[in-house]
Amino acid sequence: MTTGGAGFRKSVNNARERWNDGRQIMRRVHEEGAPGRQVVYAMSDLLDHVLIDLFMDAVSEFPESIEQQVSIVLHGGCGRREVAPFSDVDLMLLYQGSLSEKLTEFARRFTQDVTDTGLQLGYSIRSPREACSMSLKDPAIFSSLTESRYLVGNVELYNNYLNRLQRLAQRRSSNLIRGIVKAREKERIQFGETVYLLRPNVKKSRGGLRDLHLIRWLGFVRFGESDVDQLCRRRAILDSDATQLHASREFLLKIRNEMHFNAGRASDLLTRSEQVRMAEKFGYRGDDAVLPVERLMQSYFGYTSQVRFVVDQFVANSLNRRTIASQVLAPLVTRQVGNEFLMGPTHIGLSQTARATLAGNLQEVLRLMQLASLHDKEIEYETWEVIREAMGTLPDLEVTRPIAEQFMALLANTRRLADLLQVLHEMFVLEKIIPDFSHARNLLQFNEYHKYTVDEHSLQAVRKATDFENANTVVGRVYSKLKDKNTLHLALLLHDLGKGYPEDHCEVGRRIAEQIGKRLHLSFETTEDIKFLVHNHLVMSHLAFHRDINDENMVAEFASNVGSVRLLSLLYVLTCADVEAVGPDVMTPWKYNLLTNLYQNAKDVLTGQHSDSAQRTDAFDGMFEEIGSFADTPELQSWVRSAARNLPRNYCFQHEAEEISRQLLVLRETTGDEVQCWIKQCEGSNLYELCVGKRERRRAGLFYKTLGMLASQGVAVRSADIKSIGGSLVLYWIKFEDLEFEDPPQSRIHDLRDRARDIAAGISDGPPTFRSKWGDESVARKLTRPRIEVKIDNQTVESATIIDVFAYQKIGLLYRISRKIHKIGLDVNYARISTYAQQLIAVFYVTDEQGNKVRNKNQLQVIKQEILRTTRSYLEPEAQD
Repeated sequence: MTTGGAGFRKSVNNARERWNDGRQIMRRVHEEGAPGRQVVYAMSDLLDHVLIDLFMDAVSEFPESIEQQVSIVLHGGCGRREVAPFSDVDLMLLYQGSLSEKLTEFARRFTQDVTDTGLQLGYSIRSPREACSMSLKDPAIFSSLTESRYLVGNVELYNNYLNRLQRLAQRRSSNLIRGIVKAREKERIQFGETVYLLRPNVKKSRGGLRDLHLIRWLGFVRFGESDVDQLCRRRAILDSDATQLHASREFLLKIRNEMHFNAGRASDLLTRSEQVRMAEKFGYRGDDAVLPVERLMQSYFGYTSQVRFVVDQFVANSLNRRTIASQVLAPLVTRQVGNEFLMGPTHIGLSQTARATLAGNLQEVLRLMQLASLHDKEIEYETWEVIREAMGTLPDLEVTRPIAEQFMALLANTRRLADLLQVLHEMFVLEKIIPDFSHARNLLQFNEYHKYTVDEHSLQAVRKATDFENANTVVGRVYSKLKDKNTLHLALLLHDLGKGYPEDHCEVGRRIAEQIGKRLHLSFETTEDIKFLVHNHLVMSHLAFHRDINDENMVAEFASNVGSVRLLSLLYVLTCADVEAVGPDVMTPWKYNLLTNLYQNAKDVLTGQHSDSAQRTDAFDGMFEEIGSFADTPELQSWVRSAARNLPRNYCFQHEAEEISRQLLVLRETTGDEVQCWIKQCEGSNLYELCVGKRERRRAGLFYKTLGMLASQGVAVRSADIKSIGGSLVLYWIKFEDLEFEDPPQSRIHDLRDRARDIAAGISDGPPTFRSKWGDESVARKLTRPRIEVKIDNQTVESATIIDVFAYQKIGLLYRISRKIHKIGLDVNYARISTYAQQLIAVFYVTDEQGNKVRNKNQLQVIKQEILRTTRSYLEPEAQD
């Protein structure tokens, strides 16, 4: 044995050098613009040579018979010659006869040499019988072995193994197909079920390279062929689909090669930073409305959606293969509907004669969709493909009144509506009816908030709305009672189609809604409803999440702008569906409750339930009377009733009268610097409430100091009310979410309470310290972080000036903003804090030292500039230098 550097065999050192040098050469070839397939093929050839050299060197030190006993078989990516720069090596050492000690020693020597070369090795040593037997137990093993390729050794042994595997596949085809598909579905759920996921795994997310592999695996089982071109010759795949698959594969391989070379390791997750980097590297151009990275990802989603379409159809055909018996029975269970359609047990499609003439006929296509919905049938693959091909080449089509009526009728039917709209979109039919859907196709919103592309988000919103029908919730009951669901569903399809233009998307959306109303021959009233819903689809969430929904004047103005309970109900359901469709877990119970409370408050106004001020006063008087009744003496009862009138209305609604009375009486006895403080969990919520009560002659910055303490402890403030409840007594009511603990222990709650009490008592008055959450921001994070804005709203309410701060999150920011507000000489009477991903929206209702709204325009401008300067200097100190 000849040894080389680092104690390795000379053959290993030679292999390491050849592999590393060859990979560097291929990196240069890639950088020069070589196709992705050329790079992976060349890497595969390089790997083959390295492995053969190591094999022959190992064989030379063993008896000559060893070479006839074994065969090296590559499988997985190595088997299909799809070797990315830092791919693992998947190989199997096949042997015949018995697994002797000498054979085991040879396998150990060869695999150790491969590992010492620096390759990530996954290997097994099996006889042909063992390999085939193992593949039956695990679909992942079988899938990988379908890609088997002979490398070196006994070729006859390899051929025997492959023949055995092919015979096994034919005999067990149905079970194998189901197992392979199920395993892939499980993997997709883990790595991204939707093709439009905005941080996809290039290999394993839906529409990625793994779906291309799925066609190969199923093709091996069904036809004994893995190659797409061979499957195309067998008419298992259409020529046009094969062309799409090749183009998508090339794009994905090039992306993956770039990710591997840049990372210097296996890397398949297309992160935001990688998206930004590759958009620049590959020369994508943006404009005022669309970023270069959004152009790149639009291409990405275009390719992966094509893969998904072809794969879904291939999988469906594989799972529903016609047996001889089913072919004999097919005429008996298939019936003709009119002269155009054929309906079988599971599918419906155009008849053979109708395909050529009706595939481009919108009216007949919509009729087909209605029948599919009515009879709960899938669209037959051949019909799907011929319609898709026809619609993809046809120019803009006129939407006649009958076509429009059919489309609106389809939208009125909630049964499988979302699935049917998805099909219409994939067949390019939806954009023939709503042309703006073409612009939205695969359009990325490069931010931390949305999880899907614009078109996918719109379709998901319709799905979420139809899901409400079976929900035993307020929104479910409201949706079920809607008589014009098609109006709602159309508005959901249109609500975000104004994105991707320089102008505000709500304004663009209103114009689109008007154009679509005319295109679909809708009545003036229906068109106006859709225009209102699209134009105002963000209003309700803005008010619910960023305003005091118990402010009677604000609610009354909102209700007045909506104008009717019917339109309010449509807007409420649309808003809930829109928020739900942003991404998983975006619609929290807290947000849902806020939206529902605003809906119910506005509905009360519109129905006249609270239009009689005397009736309303009587209702509140009754509540205050009950709170006072728990005091012992008439004098105390009178004081409690008076103090209760000064509490936030929402506080009274959310607490028992006896509890409120008891708290107020405790506060009444507070003297000097004494502080009353308590924390409890809000019922049915993950929020907690912190109440601090004390006597204050002048507010001493307790609000901003408390915010600083909470932030330093990993607590996110969601809302706050500060109320004078009589004399010098002040109650601070803060709702927060504990980000450090999913279920905070009592010791944690007690610690937060004690800290708040110490701050209020002036015992702990030093500035808080904040733990750093991030290091330097990536380019992608900087690109996606929201703009820093400060807005002054002096119109929404009469009692206060509203300051809106829009920024990105950084621990300690709220503390600094609220401290600045205090230093300016303003009192915070109410605050609401909303956060999602990087986005922070902080809303403060403020008054001057006399308790009045700020009306001086110059003073308002100074306030705005001071808060803006404070926010920017903290978030972007480098920009202030």
